[in-house]
Amino acid sequence: MSIRIGKLILAFVLLSATPFPLWGADSHTDTKLQDDNSFCRHCHIKEADDIAEAGMAHHTEISCNDCHIGHKPKSFENISRCSLCHSETAHYDQLQCLNCHQNPHRPLEIKLPKKAHAECLTCHEIQGEELTGFPSYHSTLVCTDCHHEHGELPECLSCHGSHAVAMAEESCQSCHGPHKPLDIVYTDDVPTSLCSPCHGGVTVLLEQTQRKHGELNCAECHSNQHGRIPACEDCHGTPHAIAIHKKFSTCSECHGAAHDLD
Repeated sequence: MSIRIGKLILAFVLLSATPFPLWGADSHTDTKLQDDNSFCRHCHIKEADDIAEAGMAHHTEISCNDCHIGHKPKSFENISRCSLCHSETAHYDQLQCLNCHQNPHRPLEIKLPKKAHAECLTCHEIQGEELTGFPSYHSTLVCTDCHHEHGELPECLSCHGSHAVAMAEESCQSCHGPHKPLDIVYTDDVPTSLCSPCHGGVTVLLEQTQRKHGELNCAECHSNQHGRIPACEDCHGTPHAIAIHKKFSTCSECHGAAHDLD
């Protein structure tokens, strides 16, 4: 009998020395422990490590019990819905949060589903508007056809051939926006070498002319919009007498083509 009593006393001492209570689910929600994630770490080591390393606001602004109310087996529905906190914008109306945010303890480590598109555009609205407003082949694709990982910016030349052998990847976006590639926009300092692969005939004439037009970049005259044909008067005004301008409707009747004034 004394041996049995000794065992019971030893068991009681061991339970009393345990760093966390073992005798009821209510102990998990003790008010003294609600803001102490270190208590949960006794059993949930990986989750606690994830939160500490990459939890963002899930680590700094809330505790485990703010999301996990109660504990199994007493509380079987203790895995919170994201919408409990996140419901302010269109992005949070997406019902399948875990499709992208697969680990809520590392919420900004995003894993994209194979064919993600609509969910991407809830954050990347401008890109969606460009794809819709400027139709191109890119508009027929879903986001993950190009962006295999969140934040990945693929090279244009991984799909598209270069206009010229010497034209490198960094030149592509001098004219083409990736989400509206057919809306060609460039600055006045874009070199003629980027225009010549498509407009070879006129650039050859400019290279051969002895006139001042040969000293200019294409973009200095064809500014702001691809395909724009400027009026000579935009730069030269009306240098002749009014009677001369009335007699000849266009400058080219006397001066020839703008790319070949010789």
